[in-house]
Amino acid sequence: MLKPYIFLILTVLYSTGILSQELTADKIYENVDNSIVVILAYDNNGNVFQGSGVVLDNTGLVATNYHVCKDANRIEIKHYNKEIKHVETVKFDEVKDILILRSPDASFNPIQTGNSNNLKAGQRIYAVGSPEGYENSISEGIISGFRTDEFNVRLIQMTCPITDGSSGGAVLNSKGELVGLSVSGQHEGNLYFAIPVNDVLILAGLNTVIAEITDPVNYYKIGTLANENKNYKDAEIYFSKYLEKFSNDVSAYYNRGYARFKLKEYKNAINDFSTVLETSGSSESYFYRGNCYYSLKDYKNAFADYTKALEQEPENFDIYFNRGHASFKSGSYETALADWRKAIELNPLLEAELSGKIKTAEDTLKQNTK
Repeated sequence: MLKPYIFLILTVLYSTGILSQELTADKIYENVDNSIVVILAYDNNGNVFQGSGVVLDNTGLVATNYHVCKDANRIEIKHYNKEIKHVETVKFDEVKDILILRSPDASFNPIQTGNSNNLKAGQRIYAVGSPEGYENSISEGIISGFRTDEFNVRLIQMTCPITDGSSGGAVLNSKGELVGLSVSGQHEGNLYFAIPVNDVLILAGLNTVIAEITDPVNYYKIGTLANENKNYKDAEIYFSKYLEKFSNDVSAYYNRGYARFKLKEYKNAINDFSTVLETSGSSESYFYRGNCYYSLKDYKNAFADYTKALEQEPENFDIYFNRGHASFKSGSYETALADWRKAIELNPLLEAELSGKIKTAEDTLKQNTK
């Protein structure tokens, strides 16, 4: 099982993730706006070439097109008012026109990735990039088909309009998942193309291609690796495939529940953790199910699950920390204060983080007793 208690409530509230259902265009744009950047490539003659890029992970990996930067001796990233210098080239594939960069600023949100093997002609998609420098513009269209170029490279043909500066931008499915990189267009014939995301991920070393596997046991292994690499959507898919064959494996339910929790699929995650708890009252399952209830604003059930977890691990400061937040949200300020003080007793480093909350709870209690 995964190492428990690596996730606190404040992280629950502010972590990123995309729900699995289809999204409206405005919601897709909102989710990816901090994951798509402008690429500026400077050559030896002082010329600057502009393209777009997509943030792949939380270490600063950014994907764009090779042709955007092929003559560059210096590459920078821009995102609205933020300018990032000293961007490094990690690897590239000139034939497939893919370039992987590393930004020294890893504060952007990694984009959620899909599986380009599952794309179908007629499917609705969206392109987000910076055509002509108009930063993070969104266009809508469908997949027209799939083609191969003169180098036998597979491309996605689409109707989403792109133009100069769009190269390296995101092509997204209706769930807001990255399925391709914009690469080129012929505007008179409304012909636009994108590179399949699976090719990008393979080059970046983030290969999340969902493949059919002969031995179902391997689904568990790959799902575990996907969780470790924070590829939670893939982890959910692989553990689901594993559970089709091994429906009694509670550890797979736990790991799928963890992936769903990270994806903010809280109700589905609760179902998985509840399945685990039917046979094994593990403290980590109570803890994460409590986090799911908390995220759904069901503070009563969150408190109950944290209490169950504390019965097994009475010295775990993370659980006191989270249960204190559940109590605070439900108006039980005395209980919240007791839990937070216990958390600080067990881990004094939490005092700086909790001092403001403790003062608020104390002040509220004083006002209520007047």
